[in-house]
Amino acid sequence: MSNANLLAHLETCVERARAAPLSFGAVFHELGRDGIAMALLVLCLPFLQPISLGPLASAGGLVLAGIGWQMARGRTELWLPPKVRDAALEAAGWERLLGVFRWLVRLFSKITRTRCTRWTDGERGHRIAGWFAVAGGLLLAIPMGGIPFNNMLPSLIIVSAAIAVIERDGLMYAVAVFWAVVTLAYFAIIVWAFWRFGSGITEWIAAHLPAWLR
Repeated sequence: MSNANLLAHLETCVERARAAPLSFGAVFHELGRDGIAMALLVLCLPFLQPISLGPLASAGGLVLAGIGWQMARGRTELWLPPKVRDAALEAAGWERLLGVFRWLVRLFSKITRTRCTRWTDGERGHRIAGWFAVAGGLLLAIPMGGIPFNNMLPSLIIVSAAIAVIERDGLMYAVAVFWAVVTLAYFAIIVWAFWRFGSGITEWIAAHLPAWLR
C-alpha cells in the first residue's frame, strides 16, 4: 500500500473516531499485511525523542519485537497484545497521529523513491523488515533509564525498515543497517562507561545534559 493510501486510511480513521473511539487493533486489522508495517511505524512514534521513557520503552520494545517476529515469520494478519489491540483513541488522538504521519511522509518523500524493489516486495521484503524490527525492538527494550537517545536510536532502525516496505525503497534497508551500527556502538560506549566509572556516570550525564534533554 502506498503512503497516499495509508494517509487516506488514517483520514478515514479520524472521521470514524468522531463517532466513537477507534482501537488500534481495528485499524491495523483492516489493512491486512500492510497494517503490520504501519503498526511498526505508528507504535515507534512515541520513542522518536531524545529523552528516555524508561519502563514504557522496555514494554514497547518487546511489543515491537513481537510484531517484527510476526512479520519475519510471514504472518499476513497482525496479532497484538490485548492491551495494545484494544487501546482506543478519540478523534483528537488520531488527528495527532495523522499529523505526525504526514510529517514523516513529507520528510521521507524527499529522500526515498521506488528502487531495489526486489528487497522490499513480497514475502522477502516483509521478512527482512521483520528481522530489523526484532533487532530494533530488543535493543529498545534494554533498560537504560536516564541515558539520552537510548530509545530514539533503536526506533530509527525500525522506522527505516518500515519505510522501506511502505515506500518500496530497498535502499532504506541500508539506512536501517546504519542506525543499527550507530545504536550498537552507542550502547557499547555506555556499557564501557558504566564498567569504567561505575553508576556515577548516570549522575555525571544528568549534570551535563542540556536543559531540554532533562
